[in-house]
Amino acid sequence: MVSRRVPYIDRALWVRIPDRNLLFEVEPGNLPGVRDVAEAVLAAVRRPLGSVPLGEAVKESKKIVIISDDNTRRTPTRRIVPLILDELNRAGVPDSAVSIVISSGTHRAMTSSELDQKYGTGVLSRVPIIPHRYKDPSELVDFGTTSRGVPIIVNRHVIEADFRIAVGEIVPHHPAGWGGGAKAVLPGVAGEETVARMHLLGSRHPGLGMVDTEMRREMEDFAARIGLNFIVNAVLNREGELAAVVGGHFVEAHRRGVALSQSVYGAAIPDLADMTLSSTSPVDFDFFQGDKGITSAELSTRPGGEIVLVSGCMEGISAAHPELGDYLGQMSVDEIWQAVEGGDVPDRLTCAEAIVVANIAKKMRITLVTEGITKQLARRMGFGHQPPHGLQNYVDRRLAAEPDLKIGILRNSAEILPMAEG
Repeated sequence: MVSRRVPYIDRALWVRIPDRNLLFEVEPGNLPGVRDVAEAVLAAVRRPLGSVPLGEAVKESKKIVIISDDNTRRTPTRRIVPLILDELNRAGVPDSAVSIVISSGTHRAMTSSELDQKYGTGVLSRVPIIPHRYKDPSELVDFGTTSRGVPIIVNRHVIEADFRIAVGEIVPHHPAGWGGGAKAVLPGVAGEETVARMHLLGSRHPGLGMVDTEMRREMEDFAARIGLNFIVNAVLNREGELAAVVGGHFVEAHRRGVALSQSVYGAAIPDLADMTLSSTSPVDFDFFQGDKGITSAELSTRPGGEIVLVSGCMEGISAAHPELGDYLGQMSVDEIWQAVEGGDVPDRLTCAEAIVVANIAKKMRITLVTEGITKQLARRMGFGHQPPHGLQNYVDRRLAAEPDLKIGILRNSAEILPMAEG
């Protein structure tokens, strides 16, 4: 019997599982990191897909906005953004014509220290960084509707620019299918109602690991209408190193990036487990982010089985969406939908997230291994609860009750795509 590593925040929990009970143990692939980050980024912007080189594309631009993700994503922006700024300078665009809008969607605003860690003092000293205030009417503009009739409420700084560059990371994402590309603008810089409508669409049509999803089509319609001109998207390996960069049109470049990302984050498993230990580290901010480890583990766990979500949830449920705890375990999926359609909810985006998790909870048991959510709150949400130091005892009890229990381990489960061979 060998102890198996289950990452938790910044440390490892070691769990002894008999060989005959271990069905799989997977994590993202480890493509080699690029030898020269600058060379990789410059190649992406100078030889883009579906676009002229960035330096040519911005020749007539007077005001440029870089739309870049927040600290819930691992995109190495402090390496990538300075190179983009330098390339803009070479094209005759001064730093004074450039600003960065944080593509944070409905996440909480980043702190000063988080901004410094994410972007570095070099970037902070060169261009202004503007938080996205998704609830502030003075920071948003109405830009019409998508083809579905969804209102395009969007950050005014993005619309006021005459050239828009999105910087992000491509990883599997529920329910959008994949991150990156047009996702930088929807939900990244959209208003609250627009984001909620998109996520409710994803709740009806989830598609983790799929490219052509209802949500992706809505995002790309939104991006086309507001004029997303160029993307620079990263693919990271298991160690968080830059493995590839794609640049260019938000559809063509994104699709190439998805193919590369799938080679890292697609994880073949022999069959569905009775119990999946799903470790979300390094995505440990809160349950609103950590529950991605539930949606990925759904693909690796048999109906009637159990997902054991190992996630720090250091900020609890969510600073921006604490109401999630008022729906899970308290209302059925049908009741949540009725409340949404009746307009009787304060935050429809939270309802969309609750619907996704509640649908999974109908099919399998969910147990949280965390210090960020109390046992009382977990039980109120309909989940089991174990402290990190109790994981081994819990696995032992489950094996004693079911000696033939098949257990799987997902590492980096917030960004992995399990694919059962059967």
